[in-house]
Amino acid sequence: MEQVHDEKILERYINLYHIYEIFDTKNLTFRLYQYERGEILNYNRDFSNHLQFLVSGAVQIYSIRGDGSRYPLCLLNDFTLLGDMEFCGETSLPFLVEATKKVMCIELPLYDFKNILLNDNTFLRFLLRSVGHKMALFTESEASFSNLEEKLLHFLKYDCPDHQFQGVEATVIQLRCSRRQLQRLLKSLTERQIIEKKGKGIYRLK
Repeated sequence: MEQVHDEKILERYINLYHIYEIFDTKNLTFRLYQYERGEILNYNRDFSNHLQFLVSGAVQIYSIRGDGSRYPLCLLNDFTLLGDMEFCGETSLPFLVEATKKVMCIELPLYDFKNILLNDNTFLRFLLRSVGHKMALFTESEASFSNLEEKLLHFLKYDCPDHQFQGVEATVIQLRCSRRQLQRLLKSLTERQIIEKKGKGIYRLK
């Protein structure tokens, strides 16, 4: 983790995602941080004391099973608020947030602002939408599918823009399967002309 001391880059991301408009509160203090692939964001920062807006890159949220294996919950690669559930009081969540590529986050320290934000109606509405979106993602990850093919086709149809995904590794995380299982299924679906290969690691539902 490294703080990026470049006000122009910070302001560019703030303006790109209209972050000031998320709050009624003025004169909030924002900072820009960069994480490298593999870093655990909530090891470096306590989300109960810091809100972080994901503005570049992607993170995977997962928990650790009793046998030490990962249990992926969701992959986030759009503008997202991290620390929303902790802000609501869930300070002992068993989830890890790992950067799957280089990540940029805008941080809002809560030490001086939390009590003010608890009365910031615009922010609270945004917070409600953010928590609701994550709950929908977590629920979808638990949805019951009879097999991996059914799960992949549902993912392509309902979760992928233009019914197309790019990147086998990211899809393995999303579907919670092995790379070999996914590649075998992609080959079968392509041969049956249910999906088509558009390029390296790019598949589209027909």
